[in-house]
Amino acid sequence: MEKRMVRFLNISLLVSLALTLSFLPCRESYGVKGDFPKKEVTIVVNYGPGGARDVLARGIGKTMSKYLEVPVVVMNIVGAGGIRGLISLYNSPPDGYSIGIGMAPEILNQILEKQDYDIKKFVYLGRVQASPIFLVVKSDSPFHSIKDFKTFGKTVRHSTFSITSNTTVVPIIIANREGWSLSIVGGYKGAADATLALIRGEVEFAGVTQSSGNPFFKAKQIRPILTVDQRRSPAFPDIPTVGEVGHSDLDCLAGNVWLMAPPGVPKDRIKILEDALMKTVKDPEFLEWSKGAGVDPAWLSGEETTRLVFNLFGLLERYKGDIQKHIK
Repeated sequence: MEKRMVRFLNISLLVSLALTLSFLPCRESYGVKGDFPKKEVTIVVNYGPGGARDVLARGIGKTMSKYLEVPVVVMNIVGAGGIRGLISLYNSPPDGYSIGIGMAPEILNQILEKQDYDIKKFVYLGRVQASPIFLVVKSDSPFHSIKDFKTFGKTVRHSTFSITSNTTVVPIIIANREGWSLSIVGGYKGAADATLALIRGEVEFAGVTQSSGNPFFKAKQIRPILTVDQRRSPAFPDIPTVGEVGHSDLDCLAGNVWLMAPPGVPKDRIKILEDALMKTVKDPEFLEWSKGAGVDPAWLSGEETTRLVFNLFGLLERYKGDIQKHIK
């Protein structure tokens, strides 16, 4: 009698446990396995709220939380031109709970001056965005091609808000290769101010992203003469790419944005984060949000992004001296 009772109780407990588990949230519903993540994941943004990186990070976090099944929050750590936030990420515990956003200027900062981070040691989760940049002139400018600068007969002036911006680095490299004289006019507070300097006639050309240039394109105050990307922009199908004018290796200096983790995060956790990020960038809701946010989703795997970063490092390192001359 006692044995039957014990057996009955054991069976009852097993049934009860099975029923209880069936009502628990499934950790594998979006492919998340094991005990990671079990708390919120933080995206470190090394610039202030409201900027392009911040907007992108918040859009990614909102959708990525669905696939990780934990909250994904944004932490803005500003200072030293984005360096402070990058150092903070680099020194974060290698547990996968802190990730961050990166772009080419951080690579150049390390090349120009030793930093307390090493771009080559971050673990890359994937590229999330690739946007064209444009070299632009005033609408009534006599220049119709980057090749016209060589026959200008005097120094060509370029306005910028940052010497390490891709919109400035590309002209420096092209001028060096093609042998025309270039003067970088800096000190502007942002891309809009640098573009207004062009419109006022203080310089011959400037560099813009699609989003920063749009108000001026719509007002017909500026026009592009070169697209820095692998393909021509649908917005300007008649404007050649940097590759079409003989500098195909510079198309990697388009506006690539990637996510990365500190050195030493275990591979199984990196795989979970990369998978969630891939699903995020391809998620219909995220893609719909991107249209209104001015974001250009473009997925590359962690491995492909690592190759992109190392390629950028090698390219920028070759022109370190030329860039430093303009800084001085």
